[in-house]
Amino acid sequence: MSSIITTHLRLLKSPRLSSAATAAAGRHLHTSAVQQVGRKKKVLPRVTKSQRREHALAIDQEDQENDIENMGEWDGDDHHLYGHLLMESIRDVRKYARQMKFEHPALAEFKKPFTAPSASQILRFESSATMGEKSQAKDRKVVMRVKVQDLGLDALVLRKFVLLAGPRYNPQTDELIMSESRELASLLNKKRLADTLVALIEEAKKKDDSFVDVPLDFVHCKYKPKPAFPKSWNPTIKRNKTKKVKKNAVNKNI
Repeated sequence: MSSIITTHLRLLKSPRLSSAATAAAGRHLHTSAVQQVGRKKKVLPRVTKSQRREHALAIDQEDQENDIENMGEWDGDDHHLYGHLLMESIRDVRKYARQMKFEHPALAEFKKPFTAPSASQILRFESSATMGEKSQAKDRKVVMRVKVQDLGLDALVLRKFVLLAGPRYNPQTDELIMSESRELASLLNKKRLADTLVALIEEAKKKDDSFVDVPLDFVHCKYKPKPAFPKSWNPTIKRNKTKKVKKNAVNKNI
């Protein structure tokens, strides 16, 4: 950068330059200096000669393996790509068929009768599981639903609880809906949701401030009315006969 500035200063002191050329050289000096100051030198990782040699040998070996000239002659004794894919799908079906026949009957001794949830079990958890694939991000998400009236809170605590819940509370169904996916396992997300609900209830029961002056806002919940189906529109035997008579009359006219 110092050499560039020295060169431009020499040009500016030259008596042969006109005023316009001197101004242009000054602008060029300023632009060059700004470009040199704002530029940062990139520091690249150092690669040794042995690493370059190993990388070149690996590429050469891969090229030789994939070279058509090094492949053996095809004697018609093998399937093409789609044939191999079909055989692989058949192997998968047979694997699960063997499991159904030999392994699933052994699980009968572990079966348990279904028991409906009791009145004390008010929490409902929803989660998904992708069968036959590795654990995905959507599989660890857990959704918790609970009826607020089942929590057994008094009026003042219930109002503060609804205020703290915010848009997660639905006044139409009186239901609190929360989801969690920060943990890597669905069980941990389920535990985090239960802890969050307990923390909300404890915070709502504190008597330091009841937030009575703060109004409840349910703008997030958009009411969608569902009109009842008119009973007069239901099909009857008399109406069906009338339709058939009209349809036959139209067909005759055609």
